[in-house]
Amino acid sequence: MYKSIPTYKDGDWTETTFETKEDFTKYVLNLFKEPGQYNFDDTALLFNNEAETFNKQGFYCDKPFRSKDYIKYWEDQKNKCRNGVLYYGKDNVFYLTRDYYMWLNFLPIFDKEEKKYGFAKVRDAQYHMAIYELLAELHYKHAAILKKRQIASSYFHMAKLLNQFWFEEGSICKMGASLKDYINDKGSWKFLDEYKTFLNEHTAWYRPCTPEKVLLWEQKIEVRINNRKTNKGLMSKIQGASFEKNATTGVGGPCTYFFHEEAGIAPKMDQTYEYIRPAMSSGMITTGMFIAAGSVGDLDQCNPLKEMILNPQSNDIYAVETDLMDDKETIGIAGLFIPEQWSMPPYIDRYGNSMIKEALQAIKDERGQWEKDLAPEQYQLRISQKPINIAEAFAYRQASIFPQGIIAKQLKKIEDKEYSYEFVTLERDSKGIKPTKTKKLPISDFPVKKKMEDKTGSIVVWERPIKNPGFGTYYASIDPVSEGKTTTSDSLCSIFVYKNPIEITRETPDGPETFIEKDKIVASWCGRYDDINKTHEQLEMIIEWYKAWTIVENNISLFIQHMIAKKKQKYLVPKQQVLFLKDLGSNRTVYQEYGWKNTGTLFKSHLISYALEYIREVIDEELDDNGEVISQTFGIDRIPDPMLLTEMSQYYPGLNVDRLVAFSALVAFARVQQSNRGYVKRKESDNLPKDLEKSRNLYKLNMSPFKNLGRGRSRNKVKKYKKSPFKNIK
Repeated sequence: MYKSIPTYKDGDWTETTFETKEDFTKYVLNLFKEPGQYNFDDTALLFNNEAETFNKQGFYCDKPFRSKDYIKYWEDQKNKCRNGVLYYGKDNVFYLTRDYYMWLNFLPIFDKEEKKYGFAKVRDAQYHMAIYELLAELHYKHAAILKKRQIASSYFHMAKLLNQFWFEEGSICKMGASLKDYINDKGSWKFLDEYKTFLNEHTAWYRPCTPEKVLLWEQKIEVRINNRKTNKGLMSKIQGASFEKNATTGVGGPCTYFFHEEAGIAPKMDQTYEYIRPAMSSGMITTGMFIAAGSVGDLDQCNPLKEMILNPQSNDIYAVETDLMDDKETIGIAGLFIPEQWSMPPYIDRYGNSMIKEALQAIKDERGQWEKDLAPEQYQLRISQKPINIAEAFAYRQASIFPQGIIAKQLKKIEDKEYSYEFVTLERDSKGIKPTKTKKLPISDFPVKKKMEDKTGSIVVWERPIKNPGFGTYYASIDPVSEGKTTTSDSLCSIFVYKNPIEITRETPDGPETFIEKDKIVASWCGRYDDINKTHEQLEMIIEWYKAWTIVENNISLFIQHMIAKKKQKYLVPKQQVLFLKDLGSNRTVYQEYGWKNTGTLFKSHLISYALEYIREVIDEELDDNGEVISQTFGIDRIPDPMLLTEMSQYYPGLNVDRLVAFSALVAFARVQQSNRGYVKRKESDNLPKDLEKSRNLYKLNMSPFKNLGRGRSRNKVKKYKKSPFKNIK
């Protein structure tokens, strides 16, 4: 028999037995629902019956000390604290895990609502959290919990550690945090001390400790037997450590439970996790459990928890299916998320059920007032601390520099397949570069998972190169990488290919008519190969296929060296031709012959402004009969890449945005080149060859796509420029 669980049904106590662990796991899984769906009834009033008894009479058991009934009572309660309890309600069965039962009945906390010490009230969110952790343990997984504030997580998890310490022989429980004050006698250890004092005073489970100091308890006492000193007790331990100086302090040795306090403000927790996991396993068998729980603090401190929550399976975290990924109710797989609407006072019924609908309406009303009263950054910060979905918890707290409205509309257009595309691989044969369609998908995770095995992705093509493109028809921009295979970096190599706008003069019966074939992103690749040489070959074939004049970020010069070795440096833009550097007075001391160097604040202070101008630019307008603007087309219409748009929408200073860096440099380069050199021109007539491919996106514009560059628009004729737009290109 695997487990026997005390069971309450129809006023009687019996036992429910499970022959195997698998049977028990299936049973618990069947009970696992979600707050608002558990439907606690009158039976829930019995969950904390022992606590209610203590509150009424000031003690638990009224039987004579050490009598048979006294011993029976405390043995029964110990059994419930070690195995949990099953309660049969009117229509549902409820299982209180051992930790949750002990916490409700024997471990008092400070009640913030009533402002006094008492026992925790029944709440379905805490009940849910307890079952989630049990399921993680049953599946030999670890637990990650992203939670709202004020859910008594610290109190509950100290109860979990204490239960093990109090009753389990030889158990070793540990706790840690990024700062000592989170876990010492000013933090969670204070709760442990309160629990120990209460149990020793009011229960039959007296437990002396030697040593008994902050951050180290050992459950033993020194005695003399036959005039010899020895220790008696369970020899269980609880110890704590902070990771202010070292992410691995105190993580050595075996461990039953490791609780990481304030996991949302723990920038080195991923290191701690990796170091302690060997201590919680024996070969391929998991022998202990790591529990990370916390609310999100500063974004630069929460990445380890974010990684665990959003990528649970790759981090050995017990995963649940949820529709709380974002405000679109997208269904995804994640660690446990406890949103604001679960167990939110006063929207809790008398049994402890969350009143989800009412809570969400109250949150909506409150946010409406915040939006009126608060500055945008304060509004975003406040939402992140009271999130109703995972995306809100991890959202950037400052007002985004990129216009979220037009980004969202463009993403919707892409989602609705308004832009045709193909995924291709490139190979070189005797005739040149040969594209082949592939079913392999481009990388669609942002940020990319560090442990992703295959980071090669695929090339996305929105428009293949035209036949015999003149040099200067296409530009490209590359953000390179310095190494091949890695599991420590989320950086990817990124390239965008851009088709310049072309002035087309067509002879018609009514005379010459001038069009602007709009500029656009025509191809992209974001990824890396385990062999960096293959990464370089991929980039080489892309730019050779389009005959693209290419700017490269030369902080990493390996690709530049590759092209020089292949005698293909003609495709690389010399530093003196990167005209935006001259405008900014940048890179004067950089002696690399090709490309640009991302020094200091060059990207975030200057180049990114080109990207902003590009997407905000009005490139077309529809007017009514009175000349009033009916609708506008913005420059973002020229960007068909959803991942680039995703990086824009999530951007904040310090975020790793490989695509955005490459794109911003590309736009800056193109704009300054066009401003100084003009557009590529092409004439069309019935006498010209028919094999000049025309873009399917060719259309008439009411204004130049680069209106801010000082060029006028003419529907019938184009101003002639004295110099060739590309006279300096060899």
